[in-house]
Amino acid sequence: MPSDGNLRIVLFPFPAQGHFSAFLSLAAHLHDAQPTADISIVSTPRNVEGLRRRSSSQTRYLRFHALPFVPAEHGLPGDAESTDAVPPLHFITLFEATESRSLQDSFDGFVRDLIADAGADAARVCVIADPFLAWTTDIARRRGVAHAIFVSCGAFGSVVYHSLWNHLPHLRAPGDDEFCLPDHPEVTVHRSKLPPYLLHADGTDRWSAHHRRQTSAGYDTDAILISTMEELETTGLRMLRRTMGVPVYPIGPLVRRRTEHSDHTGDHNDDYVKRWLDTQEERSVLYISFGSYNSLRPDQMVDLAVALELTGRPFIWAIRPPFGFDIEPTNGGQFSAEWLPEGFEERMHAKNIGLLIHGLAPQVSILAHASTGAFLSHCGWNSVLESMAHGVPIIAWPLTADQFFNAQMLEEWGACVEVSRGSWPDSPALERERVVEVVDMAMGITAKADKIRQSVKEIQGMISRTLEDGGDASSL
Repeated sequence: MPSDGNLRIVLFPFPAQGHFSAFLSLAAHLHDAQPTADISIVSTPRNVEGLRRRSSSQTRYLRFHALPFVPAEHGLPGDAESTDAVPPLHFITLFEATESRSLQDSFDGFVRDLIADAGADAARVCVIADPFLAWTTDIARRRGVAHAIFVSCGAFGSVVYHSLWNHLPHLRAPGDDEFCLPDHPEVTVHRSKLPPYLLHADGTDRWSAHHRRQTSAGYDTDAILISTMEELETTGLRMLRRTMGVPVYPIGPLVRRRTEHSDHTGDHNDDYVKRWLDTQEERSVLYISFGSYNSLRPDQMVDLAVALELTGRPFIWAIRPPFGFDIEPTNGGQFSAEWLPEGFEERMHAKNIGLLIHGLAPQVSILAHASTGAFLSHCGWNSVLESMAHGVPIIAWPLTADQFFNAQMLEEWGACVEVSRGSWPDSPALERERVVEVVDMAMGITAKADKIRQSVKEIQGMISRTLEDGGDASSL
């Protein structure tokens, strides 16, 4: 490629499907803001193949580069290059592999070659990396290129999660169910919102060590880009700026359009799902998804199925094998009938009341359909933004990480109701009656449901106005 005057932008997402989706949306946003820039996404070989397939509409401006990576060398299964191919209990091995010396050296070589391609002008190269890959700041400094961290989560959830790992405040209050964050004393956290790997962290464990390495490196970035907006997260952004001490630019919300990249890998195509939705009444369908790698315990899955049948409401459920049975989760895995009540799927199909998608669903298309009335969600940030952008109330079942604090913020906004929390072995059993109650609370013809829908409509208006203005491209 000949040298020219174009800016070279390198995007480096953490290998998880939600992060890939956010970085592809960021690439589109950057192209709108800097149409002459050369934009590259780097990842490992299997992930690059998947990203190419998902971004066919972006190939005219988006390049891809595969960094050599052999999972077996890091104690991972042969095809395990992203979170959806690794059992949750072994996530830490993947996290550690993404900061391996071999991957760092390969990325350093790629940046070096990019600078040479830019006529040895390092000022024309910018690296934008995931917070979990903050070690890239060291390479950026050594090579003299600009660096930014792109946070694909919300500001409030990110800063709370950052504080929890930085200070492990729950260790200072061993007998208390609730405790305050030392750097944000106005924020109270309930112990039930800590996943086991954080609850049992003591500062010397592998998870603590990884987070602290990346947190320390993150302070050396030039700026933080985040998929949110000032009007939506004023408090969270103020907290994040105080914590990081570098410029923080809200460039969102980066919400996928129906015509953009899709991560749909389920067993029903988009047209089939749309035709099924067309047969349902307006705002009558409950959409259920827990993201690309989260799942429920077997007992929770059975209880949820029973509760759905009790509600009598139509639903779409993007279903995956339960926690501990994650076999080839990107295509639905080897799903066993014993994980659901006997004859459940057949009954739902016969009554045209329930559609089970084994794998990932065409989420944006479902949320955009007039028949969709609520979203039972794990509250990952991409899902939160997509639901709010389409005016769909959320029934929250946060499972890990920042999801608990996204759900907390949604409740403060009046845009959701929490139905349960966690899917770990020691998480509480799902109360079937609570599911029926909450579904009616979010979807029924009641004053409470009307109030939730009104709150969501107001947030949808904020997002729509920002998207109509093209987002905060001036930050770029």
